[in-house]
Amino acid sequence: MSGTYPPAPQHLRAACADRHGHLTSRPSRTTLQIYLDDGLVYRADADGYRLPQDLAQGDKGGGPYIITGAGRRAILNASQCAALDAADGDGALSPKVGWPTVAALARLGLVEYRDAGGRVHPTDGDDGRTGPSHRPFLTEAGTAAAGAAPSPT
Repeated sequence: MSGTYPPAPQHLRAACADRHGHLTSRPSRTTLQIYLDDGLVYRADADGYRLPQDLAQGDKGGGPYIITGAGRRAILNASQCAALDAADGDGALSPKVGWPTVAALARLGLVEYRDAGGRVHPTDGDDGRTGPSHRPFLTEAGTAAAGAAPSPT
């Protein structure tokens, strides 16, 4: 495969950041077929069953295209993949992961910040004086991306 992989990654980034994982913009038919063939997205029929990739674009009664764990992983750089892969058994990211990486993962919905009581917060709680007070943890989507097979090169 020549060129950048995955093609038109902005569509997958938008889907990754979408609360429901839906493709919010429509890539070309060719790009969408690559996403389907490579397992980066899927589409369910009206009954909720996953359509075969060769039929997903033609099914008029189908639902939205939904990003998979492999699709989420395909848009990450090496440091972001390493951060997800090194999360502990509870899903906590290592304190050694840099804040730019954590912030990027949070924008994509793969990480959330939790306080000591497990409550979710929109930021790490850093007030500029005392440092972060909330730790980054994998979300369900982050766990799916961490468990996905590496993307093709």
